Amino acid sequence: MNTREYSVMYEVEKKYWWFAGKRYLLSIFLKKYLKNKNNLKILDVGCGTGIIMKMLESYGKVHGIDTSDVALNFCRKRGIRNIKKADVCSIPYKKEEFDLITSLNVLYHKNVKDDFKAISEMYRVLKPGGILIVTDSAMKCLFGRHDITHHGIRRYSKKELLSKLRKTGFQIKKTTYFNFTLFPFAYMSRKIGNFVNSPVKSDVDVNINPLVNGFLKAIFKAELFLIKYINYPFGINIACVCKKREN
Repeated sequence: MNTREYSVMYEVEKKYWWFAGKRYLLSIFLKKYLKNKNNLKILDVGCGTGIIMKMLESYGKVHGIDTSDVALNFCRKRGIRNIKKADVCSIPYKKEEFDLITSLNVLYHKNVKDDFKAISEMYRVLKPGGILIVTDSAMKCLFGRHDITHHGIRRYSKKELLSKLRKTGFQIKKTTYFNFTLFPFAYMSRKIGNFVNSPVKSDVDVNINPLVNGFLKAIFKAELFLIKYINYPFGINIACVCKKREN
């Protein structure tokens, strides 16, 4: 991710509809699949500016890794110290160390040279019976300027992501696309942007109108609430909850 994008993220992610929605989705999964467990050992892979790590602290001791010095410095600004500069393809922890691992929009990144190896590494450091929560960019037809800005080179189909998770040995508990409601708008915007060769820039608008932000947040949360009961057939993003087989 460009250095500027980390600064934008740190500035807006507490209130911006997309980041708030992703945390809401994570909270849904945590409540359902962890069932109020605490005192867990947790790893946030690709921890970014650390806001997810802060959220996870109520579940146990949280560790984070990221390849970006800029991101890790923002974590330190939040008072986070359990962080390491490391690649998901070579996680610097011992086998079967964590009860929970989160990988939120990480595998798509160009710095992840081998996404299957990355998944295998997360499997290695997860305890038997442990939970992995993955979100990522979905559907190759949406590749556009936003992806280039964020150094993304992959967008996943449900079939592709599930194949790699199952091949590693994970048991799938839940898989769904999300950001379903806004898919048509994103599709048209990115296709037009690619066609006219518009400037490379992120979809995150730091100057978004508060009313628009509130409207989008409400739509997104309503959609995510329904994920408790349904799986969406397509969307801008994909989410998967899986479990490491118990010995």
